[in-house]
Amino acid sequence: MQKVAIIGLGRFGMALAEALAKDGLEVIAIDTVPAVVDQIKDKVALAVTADARELETLRSLGLGKVDTVVVAIGENFEATQLAMLAARDLDYPRVIARANDRIKATILRRLGADEVIMPEEQAALKLAQKLAKPGLLEAVEIGTEHSFVQVKAPRAVIGKTLLELNLRKTFSVNLVAISSADGNNISIPGPDTTPGENDVLMIVGKDKDIDRFMRETE
Repeated sequence: MQKVAIIGLGRFGMALAEALAKDGLEVIAIDTVPAVVDQIKDKVALAVTADARELETLRSLGLGKVDTVVVAIGENFEATQLAMLAARDLDYPRVIARANDRIKATILRRLGADEVIMPEEQAALKLAQKLAKPGLLEAVEIGTEHSFVQVKAPRAVIGKTLLELNLRKTFSVNLVAISSADGNNISIPGPDTTPGENDVLMIVGKDKDIDRFMRETE
């Protein structure tokens, strides 16, 4: 079982801790405020009131076998840096840090963060994507130029077989699966498969090719 320590239980850290615990991961939640720790203690494997900025504090918590540490402290960037350094000094396999802007993200990477997340910026980009491309339901980046996306079946593909559409030749994208709108039925398409009006297409390709596919088939 994966073991994750989350340092800082603001709205982001609290939501992350609860979500990971529901998914079956062993979560250790750490914050300096006892009232906050009390809110999460019955939902995670272990909730601790402690100052995770101190190396000895982390060591005393016995987190040596943690797979990932997430430094989720919000506004106090000094505390974030100190917790980041303490976690890095203990040589955890993976340390993820939260940042509120790109300058802070750069600093945290230089301090040794394996990954830096910026929830506010990512939420804004996701909203922009949703508004600009209403047919796009979900997108996962694969490297720097490719993505895996789920899109509502565009009008131009409904009722046509994949052999007729020839998406790979026409748009340089690959249709890997088709799902019903409720997600309960997923099928691997063949040449004679015909996307329906309420189907969701799961497509892999370069971002520019996916954009062209969505523009030209709507």
